[in-house]
Amino acid sequence: MSKLTFKQRVLSEIVKSAADYKAVFVDYDYLTFSEDFKIKPYYIISANADNYPHLTGVNSLLPSAQAFFDKCIDGSLEESDFDFTSKNRSESDVKGSIRQKIKMLPFLSTLFQMGLHAEENFVKGKIHCSLATSDNALTIGFADTEPLRPKTLLHSNELDTARAVLVQLVLRRSRGADKFDTVVQGDIAKFCELFPGIYEYDKPQGKLDE
Repeated sequence: MSKLTFKQRVLSEIVKSAADYKAVFVDYDYLTFSEDFKIKPYYIISANADNYPHLTGVNSLLPSAQAFFDKCIDGSLEESDFDFTSKNRSESDVKGSIRQKIKMLPFLSTLFQMGLHAEENFVKGKIHCSLATSDNALTIGFADTEPLRPKTLLHSNELDTARAVLVQLVLRRSRGADKFDTVVQGDIAKFCELFPGIYEYDKPQGKLDE
């Protein structure tokens, strides 16, 4: 059996991971809370389909980011639909970054589980994000938007240990819903005292693992 080229491996990984990205990020919104946050009391994360190409690191040659994501979801993405060019960066540098990103993509499905840490005003080289979260397997930086959108995907834990705080609660709601109705991890009691009306605690589903 012939060995896959680098571009074939990238194609395979970004197509496989698109379904997880949709199931975790596109179909749901998340709220992350920590009493140790200093800038905001909590952050709401709401990713779109068109954020996905940037997380993969490839340069899409399709008319839109949405078209790129749609072709990933239906499995019709082709090698001719993307390349490894980037302004002011060599192709070898871009490929090195993509190698790391495609290793991280499979971990997106478990990002909001236990042991999540976050850093406000995250800076890494030329990257600046209003918030970054890490579960040690990967780090995601979020753009300064309202709600937050994924901006960058990095290997392992790139947070500043002196500034990172433990995320004490993660809530989830279906995209388009008004209130959060699922506890992904953490204790909801303190949050409800501080911010009544955000979590629909009388819903029957309660905890994610119930």
